[in-house]
Amino acid sequence: MKSIFILLLTILSLNIYSEKVYFINLQNGDKLKSPFLVQFGLSGKGVAPAGVEVANTGHHHLLINVDELDFKMPIPSSKQHIHFGMGQTETTLDLSPGKYKLQLVLGDKYHIPHNPPLVSEVVEVTVIE
Repeated sequence: MKSIFILLLTILSLNIYSEKVYFINLQNGDKLKSPFLVQFGLSGKGVAPAGVEVANTGHHHLLINVDELDFKMPIPSSKQHIHFGMGQTETTLDLSPGKYKLQLVLGDKYHIPHNPPLVSEVVEVTVIE
């Protein structure tokens, strides 16, 4: 009985303290009307603005239709690589109708992904008229 209790505590503690970045309000296959709210979730780390040195933190980057990223370099800034360097945890996207692949990446104070990289699952959504 004691070993089952220890195993259960271990599983629960791994789940509580695991590092994870995710979309709070989006799911794969969602059909959305623009503009729409995107909420970023993070567990196991904290959020801090870019350029600020705080242990165990980072800030969000939203990738739109990005298939590759060099995890050893700063995340580029473009319409497909959106930076949230002020520590924002949500945004409103206004996208044209079509299909989109969205992914979150947590970056350090220099916009470089953590090692190992902390990335969300890719969520495919369709923006409708």
